[in-house]
Amino acid sequence: MTAYDAWRLPDSLPAGAARGLHRHPLVGELLFRRGIRAADEADRFLDPMIGDPPDTSRVPGMDEAVGRVLAAVRGDERIAVFGDYDADGITSTAILVLALWAATGDRDSVVARLPRRDEGYGLNRAGIDELRATGASLLIVVDCGSGDHDHVLYARSVGFDVMILDHHQMAPDDVGPAGAILVSAQVPGWEDSPERRLSAAGLSYLLVSAIANEGATVTIAGNETDYQDLATLGTVADVSSLTDINRRLVKDGIAVIRSRPRVGIAALCEIAGIDPRQVDAAAISFKLAPRLNAAGRMGDPQIALDLMLTDDPREAKRLAEEIERINLRRRVESDRILVEAEAHLRADPDARDRPVVIVRGEGWTSGVLGIVANKLVERYRRPVIVLDDSGGLSHGSARSVPGFDIARALADPTCLGLLTRHGGHGQAAGVALPSEQVPALVAALGEHVAALGLTFPLPDVLEIDAVVRREDISLGTVRDIRSLEPFGRGNEAPVLLLSNVPVVKYTVIGRDRSHLKFQVRVGGRELPVLAWGAADRGQELLRDPRVDVALTLEEDAWNGRPRLQAIARDFRPAIG
Repeated sequence: MTAYDAWRLPDSLPAGAARGLHRHPLVGELLFRRGIRAADEADRFLDPMIGDPPDTSRVPGMDEAVGRVLAAVRGDERIAVFGDYDADGITSTAILVLALWAATGDRDSVVARLPRRDEGYGLNRAGIDELRATGASLLIVVDCGSGDHDHVLYARSVGFDVMILDHHQMAPDDVGPAGAILVSAQVPGWEDSPERRLSAAGLSYLLVSAIANEGATVTIAGNETDYQDLATLGTVADVSSLTDINRRLVKDGIAVIRSRPRVGIAALCEIAGIDPRQVDAAAISFKLAPRLNAAGRMGDPQIALDLMLTDDPREAKRLAEEIERINLRRRVESDRILVEAEAHLRADPDARDRPVVIVRGEGWTSGVLGIVANKLVERYRRPVIVLDDSGGLSHGSARSVPGFDIARALADPTCLGLLTRHGGHGQAAGVALPSEQVPALVAALGEHVAALGLTFPLPDVLEIDAVVRREDISLGTVRDIRSLEPFGRGNEAPVLLLSNVPVVKYTVIGRDRSHLKFQVRVGGRELPVLAWGAADRGQELLRDPRVDVALTLEEDAWNGRPRLQAIARDFRPAIG
């Protein structure tokens, strides 16, 4: 739980504004605040399957890509797929491989490769050479490639036709590598397109759908899930906005996972302690995606890809257990580097007070630097870049705060000339540069922030979606709110304000006694409230016997008995 600098309460709604949007007035208000004004809009939001399926031809480059894939399938060409090593890259590669296996009817006609972590992000020459040696003539690059101009040129020089499916930001004047078919809504002119928010897995799913629309067989008997499940894993794992086309895709994909999980996903759920029937976007974000990512972060993502491809339950169990062992190593390594990084910053207060914090060390496993950067962002509330220094080269991960686009900052000419590689999104990016240029990057980023007129840390403001009435604190309300799922970026779980309630009691809980659990009286009942990581704030509840609580409501179904509970986002002394 975060102690926010301020809470921003919603403006009052015009009288009758949300009438007719939902049978529950609170949910109607939440729909209105999500920009929904009419009953038919509400119906489409609550059931995104209403209406026509996505128009695949709206994605730039898609029609040309479909034609080239169909020509390869019908011409008995061998097809190579090169993906990225994160969960989005793994699942998008799996979608393409499975669909092409079915379309060609020959598993030997499709080869795939993911970069090993020591090879770094993106397309690389070793991978190109290995795939070309198999006799493949079409190279499909997914979840990377749009900025890999030199490597695409090399791939074409050795005989490949190259197709790229990528969703990463591109420079404003970049139209992609010459001679390649680029499937991306990141090209100039598509800034306001819903397709711009697709993940690589989403793009791969649309490509497969488009191929199927042209008559190709893209599913394998016994595995008729149409790949929404894999696309959902990649979309949620990559923190793509759960609006528009992504909302439809993820809602359907979660239903597939709950009702008929493929073998690999079922095994991953089991090792993570999740009942597939209870999977939601949060379970994917915090349980499944980190495990898929762990394989790539710690060495070889092929294990995770094999898990997504297998139809053998015993093999899936073996692979999932190996991934769990890797994930445990990942936790230990990220904790070690975090301790060292914080020690560096304590020893250099100027570094942690800069607009963009840059911390570096030697022997830091590059695959977990993004995790470390995220934790430092939470602590220092400013953008952070964590770098590993080796052999005169510094490479690592950048993470940012809302309101500051780190990928655009790195693409600024004052920064770009210092880098040997970069790419990513507004909130996350990868970067590499000569170690001797790191001080110049610190200065260039400082100038970029100053030019924008920003001062860090930015105020940490909690947005309240609605003030909840005491009579609406019920399991029925929780179930009605769940109709707004899936929750995630762009469609966050509603934060409700429960005001001026008495605290009955509190206790510190958890194996490491770091969490707080307290009870507030709502009407004639007691509502349990969990405040994660807030054990040190227990004394506030003694000092202030009545509080305002910003919370989300949940149904706790532990032991098969549904009970109402709340998760605190913050609390404060009651006002008024």
